[in-house]
Amino acid sequence: MDEKQSMEQMIEDKEQHYSEKDFFKTLKKYGTKLGFKGLHTAATLYTALKSPNMSKGNKMIILGALGYFILPLDVVADILPVVGLSDDLVVLTTALAKVFMSIDDDMKNDAHALLKKTFGERYVYEKTDIVDMQ
Repeated sequence: MDEKQSMEQMIEDKEQHYSEKDFFKTLKKYGTKLGFKGLHTAATLYTALKSPNMSKGNKMIILGALGYFILPLDVVADILPVVGLSDDLVVLTTALAKVFMSIDDDMKNDAHALLKKTFGERYVYEKTDIVDMQ
């Protein structure tokens, strides 16, 4: 099997490591502890993953990061106060930095809308979010 077919198969079989249901469960459970910049990073990666304009290579990076985010056991246990989500934030931010040039305004806006819908008035849009910086 060539590399392109292998990558497409991994994307099709993503449910083994990542699911939308688990993403939203984790987002709601740890979201406010992650901070709004962290939330926006995760939501932007989520909307980018769903975009037909995102390359398969970038989708693999995003799947890895979101899979790590929803993984209940990782390098630093998420239940630990303050530091528990720091490794998740590093993984999400690193993934965003890798795919940043492929993120468009629609993905950013969709991420804001998703967070507003999920968290309501608790989500406050700040223009200084990492994906809005250039």
